[in-house]
Amino acid sequence: MLAVGRPFAWWVLLLALLMVVLVAAPVAAAQGQQTLSYAALAAGVVVLVFLIARYLEWTSRVWVLTDRRVIARSGILNRTQAAVLLERVQDASLTRPFLASMFADYGILHLETAGIHSDERVTEGLHEVAITGASRFYAQLTDALTPRR
Repeated sequence: MLAVGRPFAWWVLLLALLMVVLVAAPVAAAQGQQTLSYAALAAGVVVLVFLIARYLEWTSRVWVLTDRRVIARSGILNRTQAAVLLERVQDASLTRPFLASMFADYGILHLETAGIHSDERVTEGLHEVAITGASRFYAQLTDALTPRR
């Protein structure tokens, strides 16, 4: 295994929101605002449900670069795996959105593949890969694609 990429961890933002809500609820209760306190607790439960869902989604998606292929794995109950041989990758490019790229080295890796089934790869999650650690993943990929002398 040369490199591993994961999607951006949006669940961290939900965790921060949950912390704010959990601090706001006791503060509102201490000030005698019971309705606001209950509303904050209800919002906390909703944010917690979304947090768990996003975390499970984040942990279930991974892109792995080996010395022979790029593999996409996803799913919690129904696991899906797709792979593209490195010899079929004709072009790889990296797009780094301005603000997002400043956090966790986020980037979108575009893979162009050759062969009869190249159109099918788009639906299997290997055409555009949005990952953190994109620079390292891209560097390892281009190194693996470069023929050795």
